[in-house]
Amino acid sequence: MLLKALADHAPHIEDLPPAHYRPRTIRWCLKLDAQGRPSPELLDLAGADHPTGIELNAPYVYRSGAKPPPVLLVDTLEYVLGVPKTDTEKARTEARRRNEAYIDLLRQWAQAAGDDATARAVLACFEGGHHRAVEPGKAKPSDLVAVDVSGQPWPHLQPAAQQAWQATVTARKSGRAGQGQCLSCGKDRPLLDSLPEPVKAGLIPTGSSRGRDAQLVSVNTSAQGRGGRIQLSDIPVCEACGARSSAVLNALLADRRHRYRMPDSVITWWLKEPTAVSVMDLFEATEAQDVAHVFAELDKPRGTSGARDIDANRFHALILSVNQSRVIVRDWIDVALRQELDKLSSWFDDHQVQDWRSDGPRPVPVWRMAASLGRGRDTAEGWRYLPDTAPDGAQRQLMLAALNDTVPPRSLLSHLNQRIGADGRIDHPRAALLRLLFNRTFATDHGEVPPVLQEDRPDPAYVAGRLFAVLESLQYRALRDPETGEGPNSTIADKWLSAAKATPRSRMEPLLDKSQAHLRRLRASGKPKDKAAQHAYFTTICTLHDLLEGPLPDTLDQEGQSLFSLGYYQQHSHDQRQRRAHANGGTDQEEQR
Repeated sequence: MLLKALADHAPHIEDLPPAHYRPRTIRWCLKLDAQGRPSPELLDLAGADHPTGIELNAPYVYRSGAKPPPVLLVDTLEYVLGVPKTDTEKARTEARRRNEAYIDLLRQWAQAAGDDATARAVLACFEGGHHRAVEPGKAKPSDLVAVDVSGQPWPHLQPAAQQAWQATVTARKSGRAGQGQCLSCGKDRPLLDSLPEPVKAGLIPTGSSRGRDAQLVSVNTSAQGRGGRIQLSDIPVCEACGARSSAVLNALLADRRHRYRMPDSVITWWLKEPTAVSVMDLFEATEAQDVAHVFAELDKPRGTSGARDIDANRFHALILSVNQSRVIVRDWIDVALRQELDKLSSWFDDHQVQDWRSDGPRPVPVWRMAASLGRGRDTAEGWRYLPDTAPDGAQRQLMLAALNDTVPPRSLLSHLNQRIGADGRIDHPRAALLRLLFNRTFATDHGEVPPVLQEDRPDPAYVAGRLFAVLESLQYRALRDPETGEGPNSTIADKWLSAAKATPRSRMEPLLDKSQAHLRRLRASGKPKDKAAQHAYFTTICTLHDLLEGPLPDTLDQEGQSLFSLGYYQQHSHDQRQRRAHANGGTDQEEQR
């Protein structure tokens, strides 16, 4: 159960706020002396290091409705000083009501605190009406104000205030549900009507809209609930478990080690038995050794007993997005850590691909895969993908596929094939994503595309892609300027890649005819290197023709176009590695583009 897993993780959260508290930015302070006499003006807590105020754990509860109740000690100017929002009689009346409710709450705290000097001083100020003489200065009615008694710790952080606030929240949030067995801890306790704390605004990405607090469980009307039941009627949770689960969720979402933010959602994760290694580091890895390191660290023996954390541990993950003030749970993962790591291992096996710079297959971060679905352009710094041009939700869909070992939506494959054709370009992120989508959508165990060039693979589409890469490289080499070594401004890929992927035979046969002229040009140059290159190109073209049992395919569907693109990319990477080896003194084939 989600709420139980969150509540059980509370002991592992460092500096978890007290029950029904959360970190809040406080701008103003009402200073009192030991007798409860206030300073004439509010103290501004903003400074050079904290321009909007200081962050403190402070009482908090989700409140709504026409007459929202007060919060103990730390609240807005409307409640603390009775400052109206606007200069109208209605606003002044509401400000007086809120201030009176705030003072009533202070009385409850002071009564529970007994002979507490701080509580007496605060109550003396407000019951005597001294707070009304305090000048708000530049403070706005919506700004937060904390109360401070000279020489004492913050009153709202003292144990008496924490206990009083917890009792207040319990009374507010458990009126209808009554007593029952908590689904989380299994004890017979007063049950909550609703979760007391929402997910803090900004912790779940909202795209372009402004974020606000959002409820994890929000069933406000009988039409939304099962059998007409609302709120937590079908999820009996006690106050202690509800408070812990809400606080833990906010703490995890605020911790960079336990969240993975995407444009429209966020993943938060945790282990039943925490380790120093983050599972989510895998999704940022750019080298195979980085992936291997994380797996090795997670698989280390525990203590001297030889038992392994990985076998007994569990992996939990929540994928969340938000719709206005409601949290959307996209997925909830609760599996053995060993099982999850097997899924992630499959993810890397399915997408890693070798490029011309590497000596072996390399992984690609998920965000780069998602970005590769967008439009791109050449810049002074090289090829760049334009922001916000990838399909909505693409990164989330890929993360779900990685965590659950499932097939990503097929629409991503068609979109990727379209972008490769439109841009005339396939780079390492696109090749990795294409290999993943092909292997999980079409391939059987024996039909998967490996991470490196498969030189004996006879699939006509794959061979056609390899042949197109060789023809492009030949054109570039043959048309290079003998003085500068620069090739043509555009290649056959810039003009014909999209068409060749869809209809290889009609587009590539004319290119094969032109290749004879390019081969003659290399042979006629008289340079030994060009003659060696001509021989290498001719041999490669003949070898690829021998792999075809017939003519080039007339048309290719999504599966065929994917194979074409993978063959094209892997052939180019192979040739460029050969060129690098040759430049370093090797004896491989003569350089190709």
